[in-house]
Amino acid sequence: MDETWRADAEQILDELQEKVSARDLSALLEFFEDPAVLVGVAGDGRTRDGRRDYLTAITAQAADVRWDWNETVLFYESDGALGFAAFGEFVLTDEARELRAPMRGTFFAVRASDGWRLRQFHGSIPQVPS
Repeated sequence: MDETWRADAEQILDELQEKVSARDLSALLEFFEDPAVLVGVAGDGRTRDGRRDYLTAITAQAADVRWDWNETVLFYESDGALGFAAFGEFVLTDEARELRAPMRGTFFAVRASDGWRLRQFHGSIPQVPS
C-alpha cells in the first residue's frame, strides 16, 4: 500500500496547527470548505456561522491550543480527497499551567487548487464511564 497519504495527513494537521497557533481566524475559516462540518470538544459548527463562532472562541481564548498527534489511520483516499483519523493529546497551556487530555479526531479533506481544505473535522476527548 502506498504510504504517501501520511505526508498529506501530516501536512493537513500541521497547517491546522499553524493557523490555530497564529490565532488566524480568517485563515481557519478559509481552511474549511463551505459547506463543511466542524464538531469539536466544546461544540459544533454545522453552518458557516457556527464554524465562525466556534473558531472565534478557539482563536480568542487566553490559553494556547495544541494537539500532539502520535498516530494516524487512513480510512479513505482518492486523487482529490483524504479521510483519516488521528490520535494523540489535546494540550491547553496558559501562564499558570498545562492541561493534557487524550484526543482523537477524524478528518476529511479535499484537494483544492491551492492546497487542502477540510470538509469535515470531528475531535473528541474520550471519557471513561463512571
